[in-house]
Amino acid sequence: MNTEFGELAQAQHRARDVRRRLSIALGLVLIVVGYFLMAVSPGTSSDWVLFRTMGGLACIVIGFGMAILPLLTQWTTGE
Repeated sequence: MNTEFGELAQAQHRARDVRRRLSIALGLVLIVVGYFLMAVSPGTSSDWVLFRTMGGLACIVIGFGMAILPLLTQWTTGE
C-alpha cells in the first residue's frame, strides 16, 4: 500500500513538472511573438500599428506571467 502511494506521488510530481515546463515554454513563445508583433515597419497604417502594439504588449505580459512567474516561485520556494 505504501509503495503504491509513493508511486502515485511520484507520478503526480512528474505530471506537475511536465505541466510547468510546458507552461514556461509556451510563455517564452508568447514573449517572442509579442516582440515580433511590436516590430512595426514605418509604412504600416496607424490603425494596424495600434492593434499590433497592443497585441504585442498583451502577448508579452501574458507570456511573462506564464514563463517568468513560475520560475520565480520555484526559485523562492525551493521546489
